[in-house]
Amino acid sequence: MRIEPEISGVSVVLLGDFNPAIFTPAWFALHGLLPRNVADNAELQVAHGQLCSFSTEWLRLQVTPDRFQAATHQAPVVRVRDLVLRIFREHLFHTPVRVIGINRDIHFRAASPAARDRLGRILAPGEPWKEIDEVFDPSRADSGLISLTIRQSNPKGRPSGGQINVKVEPSVRIGGGRLGVYVQVNDHYATDDATLDGREQLFGLLEEGFDLSIQNADMVVDHVMSLAAEL
Repeated sequence: MRIEPEISGVSVVLLGDFNPAIFTPAWFALHGLLPRNVADNAELQVAHGQLCSFSTEWLRLQVTPDRFQAATHQAPVVRVRDLVLRIFREHLFHTPVRVIGINRDIHFRAASPAARDRLGRILAPGEPWKEIDEVFDPSRADSGLISLTIRQSNPKGRPSGGQINVKVEPSVRIGGGRLGVYVQVNDHYATDDATLDGREQLFGLLEEGFDLSIQNADMVVDHVMSLAAEL
């Protein structure tokens, strides 16, 4: 990456049918998914039938009845993949899962406000809007990119199809509103097969494709960073 990110994370998100109440730190310790001392020191935000949320030094977990997310901001990020595979292959092997997403989230600081503005105008040029300048003036300093999402369906080299979604926005977490850039790369796998075979296909893709997914996401982020570098 050309600019060192100030916040960098990876998450694995599943869509399916979950029982949030079971996903407590104590349950993770009971099944050997987290060391007992890590579970005992976890910060439990909430645990009931509609939401469970807790965090440890390296893990943030949030589960609702239709969504499971495990995230980390600490290397090695592959621990998130391994934890998810152990949970659903060794212990919750009948839980329906229909979608798996591998997400890369980066917040970085552009070289200058001008560099960040230039990034926004490269990704969302003002030229197409000039003919309606009585309504929208793209040349004004207070106009520009707020959110952009680009989708690539059926990426090359991936037999399962799916999609890659790239989001670029101003960061609300760093840069004081003038320098920060947020980039998310979402690698999305889905199945129409409601059987356990379809579920296992998704987990096979997660297991085999995780490293490549992170590498590809970092290539995308590096490209966006290069557009925000000082000329």
